[in-house]
Parts: sequence; structure tokens; C-alpha cells
Amino acid sequence: MRELSWQALTRKYPAPCVVAGWLPREDAAAGLGQVRRSLLERLARALPLSGDYAIAEIIERDGTYIQCGLALASDAADLAEAVGAIVTGSHSPWARHWRFRFDEAAALAIETALDRPGSLRGTSSSGQPAALP
Repeated sequence: MRELSWQALTRKYPAPCVVAGWLPREDAAAGLGQVRRSLLERLARALPLSGDYAIAEIIERDGTYIQCGLALASDAADLAEAVGAIVTGSHSPWARHWRFRFDEAAALAIETALDRPGSLRGTSSSGQPAALP
């Protein structure tokens, strides 16, 4: 796996898979975007990702998102499973798009999983991605 800048990822992979965490307005207003971005970066590094990826804080009309763009659909599915993201509709410009609410509860679940040895096994014995507790 290789972490790229958002611009480099979208140049190399024009329609990557995206897992986006939506920040509640009060969290975005409190300046928690960078903190949540760092947390998602830690999670991405802890998972056994195989392909290129990038993480960016994106501010849209409907809110602030911490987005992880991934070259491989399997990596994106693993990350989406880990954060409990759901697939969004096909109106997205991305190859596949998942979304989750990146609120304090989600941040705490990620921190807890990262701090507990063995909690991010990558895949379970059934071959399914390991989810956060």
C-alpha cells in the first residue's frame, strides 16, 4: 500500500472507490476535521490495505467529509466494513462510494480498536473484513 496525496490519487485513478465520513456540523465547527482525518489515516495504516490510497478533508455544501479514496475495491470494502459505512447510490462520480457518520461515537470506536492489540486483524477466519467493536 502507498499513501498518495488526494490530487495524485485522482490523477492516477480518475474514479477511485471512496469511503467518506460525514462530520456533524458542530464537530466541523469545533475544528475536529484534522483530528478525525488523522484518526482515519491511523486506521488505514493499521488495516492490511494492498493498493494506493489517499485521505482528504473535503468541505461540501452539505457538510464536511473526511474521505479516503482507494485504488482497490477490496481495500475500500475492508475500510467501509471497519467503520460501518453503507454504500450510497449510484449518482456518485466514484467507482463505489460508502458513507458513515464520523461523530464522537465513531471516533471513539476507532480509537478503541486501534488501542486494543489484535482488534484489527484485517480479515476473520471466514475471510470477511474485521469490523470495529
